[in-house]
Amino acid sequence: MRAITLAVSVAIFLHLLSDERFNVHGGKVLLVPTPVIESYWFEMAKIGQVLSDREHDVVVVFPERVLTKRQKDRPDFQFETFQDQGAWARLEELNNLEREEAGEDGQIFLPRLLQLRQMWGQEMAKHCDLLLRNSTLTDRMKASRHDVIVTDALFHCGAIVGRHLDVPNVALVAPLEHDTRATGVPFPCSYVPSVFSTFDDRMPFLQRLENAFVVCKQMAVFWLWARAHDSVTHRYLGKGETALTAMSHTDVWLYVSDPLLDFPQPSMPNMVNIGGFHVKQAGSLSEELETFMRSSGDEGVVVVSFGAFMNSVPTQQAEVLATAFALLPQKVLWRHGGEKPASLGSNTKLMNWLPQNDLLGHEKTRLFVTHAGRSSVYEALHHGVPVVCLPTCLDQPANAARLVARGAGISLNYRTVTVEELYQAIVTVITDERYRAAAARLSSLHRDQPQPPMGRAVWWIEHVIKHGGLPHLRARAVELPWYQYYLLDVAAFLVAVCSVAMWFVWFSCLLCCRKCRRVGKIKSQ
Repeated sequence: MRAITLAVSVAIFLHLLSDERFNVHGGKVLLVPTPVIESYWFEMAKIGQVLSDREHDVVVVFPERVLTKRQKDRPDFQFETFQDQGAWARLEELNNLEREEAGEDGQIFLPRLLQLRQMWGQEMAKHCDLLLRNSTLTDRMKASRHDVIVTDALFHCGAIVGRHLDVPNVALVAPLEHDTRATGVPFPCSYVPSVFSTFDDRMPFLQRLENAFVVCKQMAVFWLWARAHDSVTHRYLGKGETALTAMSHTDVWLYVSDPLLDFPQPSMPNMVNIGGFHVKQAGSLSEELETFMRSSGDEGVVVVSFGAFMNSVPTQQAEVLATAFALLPQKVLWRHGGEKPASLGSNTKLMNWLPQNDLLGHEKTRLFVTHAGRSSVYEALHHGVPVVCLPTCLDQPANAARLVARGAGISLNYRTVTVEELYQAIVTVITDERYRAAAARLSSLHRDQPQPPMGRAVWWIEHVIKHGGLPHLRARAVELPWYQYYLLDVAAFLVAVCSVAMWFVWFSCLLCCRKCRRVGKIKSQ
């Protein structure tokens, strides 16, 4: 009897595995990444690769100028291309210009910042227009009948393309406050710090004031970007559509965030946290690197990397870093593609590229010196490695501040740091067990999830493919006029009713007073 029961159970299990209701394979997935920003493409490509491994057809839309590089990186993908007429190069120039103009605190004078961001939005809109203007490309994409489009919420074009093709949209979201108007979810500045501030969720009055200003500034920037895309939206979707309405039709928002670092905040059922989805278990190192790591003995190794945008550090900062590293008893493995610093110590090894995830998971790694980019932060978090952060721009100072708030490291000013400051910070983090313990606790919390972040991201994308969209999860808030969203019409009605009632009471009292006065006058006569 037990054997029969077991056989039936196995048969049912195998049936469920093969049943299309429980497995989604063979879907057609279209990726529309943000131009220029390499780190965003890496994130989207990793999700695309997992989908490809699960037998989905993955197609990417890119300008022809970067086709060769992308094909080499991801041979499993199919590519659709168009001529961007130099828009990509102009976006790169604007990106470099913004970095050059940043002050010692990484900030730019607000009017100039808005001007640069408006120029960025205009170039992205041109890039989008050139994509959609290519009727041969769009006709081919329509004929392919994709099941889902995966876009980057930073680039409004993805949502516009999705609406143009009438394909359900899944958006990857870096927590930059550019999604709030499209999702209809409030962003309470009283306890949710902006990703462009260095505050935590316990802000006194002045910090709340500054936080509100920063959030308003970012919303103004993204409003400019959305307005820049409105003409494109009108041209291809109709006069009643805007970039904001196109984004509001997103079926699922995949947030590259985690409450461990980004603090809890309001959300909707179609808003899913997948922070750290790109992190994998540490793999084996090359023989050369393994030998280097093992040669460090009990002191261990300090891993140093400033991300894809800063493969080489400017000479002045490079000399400061090299001098501080030379004073350490640990060995140092530094990703640096520039000239060899004159003060480089014998304990430091320079490399053009590092298998960062594998190194952070190595037992000999004691510390990670990082720019605090989002991908690097989550790799350190996953592997439980304490950090010394040298953030430069964008969300990096906030990422660093969040790690500091959680007790996992120290943050320094990249532009003004001295040899002594950097050396003392590294020694403190390595020798003070509290940093290692805090990093280990964060790692344990991050790993202890019912579903890995990558599995969660893929499940939701396949859920959209399976059901052809999830409109029932979208909040209706984005469809309301602003005065209805904030209940101003209700407030106006209540004020009017109260005013009428008060007027009636006042008028009644006035009549009573006049009548009493008249009666009194008659009696006196």
